[in-house]
Amino acid sequence: MKKFVFAIILIAVLSVSMLTASAADFGCNVDTSSSAIYMENLDTNTVVYEKNANEKMYPASLTKIMTYIVVTENIPDLENTSITIKEDAFIGLDPESSVMGLQSHIGEDFAVIDLLYGMMVPSGNDAAWVLADYVGNGSVDNFVNLMNQKAAQLECKSTHFVNPHGLFDSMHYSTALDLSVITKYAFEKPYFEEITATSQYYVKKMDTKIETTNYMIDPSYPQYYYAPVKGVKTGYTDEAGKCLITTAQKDEYRYMCIALGAPFSYADEINYAMLDTKQMYEWAFNNISYIELLPNNEVMKTLPVEFVWGDEYVDAVTDGSVSALLPNNYDESLVSTKVDLPDYVSAPIEKNQVFGSVSVYYDSQLVGTSNIISLEDIERDQSNYLMHRFIGFVVNNIIWIVVVLCVLIIFVCMLISSHKRKKRRNSRYRYR
Repeated sequence: MKKFVFAIILIAVLSVSMLTASAADFGCNVDTSSSAIYMENLDTNTVVYEKNANEKMYPASLTKIMTYIVVTENIPDLENTSITIKEDAFIGLDPESSVMGLQSHIGEDFAVIDLLYGMMVPSGNDAAWVLADYVGNGSVDNFVNLMNQKAAQLECKSTHFVNPHGLFDSMHYSTALDLSVITKYAFEKPYFEEITATSQYYVKKMDTKIETTNYMIDPSYPQYYYAPVKGVKTGYTDEAGKCLITTAQKDEYRYMCIALGAPFSYADEINYAMLDTKQMYEWAFNNISYIELLPNNEVMKTLPVEFVWGDEYVDAVTDGSVSALLPNNYDESLVSTKVDLPDYVSAPIEKNQVFGSVSVYYDSQLVGTSNIISLEDIERDQSNYLMHRFIGFVVNNIIWIVVVLCVLIIFVCMLISSHKRKKRRNSRYRYR
């Protein structure tokens, strides 16, 4: 099964260094209706647009992404573990909310994998409740505690859950930024990508087909359908408005978009969260690209080489290009570099030997780095090296050398003086 790999990482590849965090202005001119929007390039973890991303809001059924995480971390075998549907599992559940239809199957056993499809595809609150009751050993409150513990572990400090399905509670909230962290983590869980990208699923136990609430992956809704979109989850309550988390990939570009608090009217039946999301993806794919700011093998400096005869120099070049995710119409005057190199290098030098590094900035923000290396071998001249070592020894020990020489000179002088005195004494004795 092909998976996205979502991690907060810098792509440390010798050939390319990418932008990992940015305060650069990407020039988004999309007029959105959602109260909060967060859009991130998943290949580089670059935030390309945010609107009220840190504002606490009601997540509605986006909550089920965390429910999915907790379930899969507590049930090892999702396909072969079955749960018996209990009548008391639905106490307090709004019968008018979205469900997969479990209340007509009391006493029957359902595989966990089917319940996960039922929770994520048609946004079944009944499936969420049954799963939470099972993992919580008969206590949904125990399960919710696990949800909040996981949120704390993921450092989602502006998130608090009260239930496993997302129906309104004033103390049940999150932010677009926190939800991005939770969703990226969820993609590491088994079947998550596959389930959330499913538009229709046949539940054999129920002899029925359930359909997605995410019309962006359903071609029968051309107003919202957008081929590059893969999942993830919809949400709606009167208090939360329309909410949506999706990912989309086109060519080598992969994004996540989160829209919260979008207006919705049953009269016109327009889902502005989906319209906003579609427009945001179109803007990103059409206006943002990987831009090469520094090419591979670019000569950054020519360095003098010591321990060779004569004047010899070596070119210090970039070991790989430096690229960044930037607006297509980026301002070249905002690109700058900072080179970290010594004033000279010493032979012997090996090909690809690292001399230092270069950092590339856009609008004062670090966007990438590259090592600076040699492209050639240079041998050391041994006699020149020994001469330099001798000179270096003399220079570094000049004080001690002077002291020793002074002592030797004094000692020699004393010997000469002693010899002369002895010679004079002998001469006097000879002529008495």
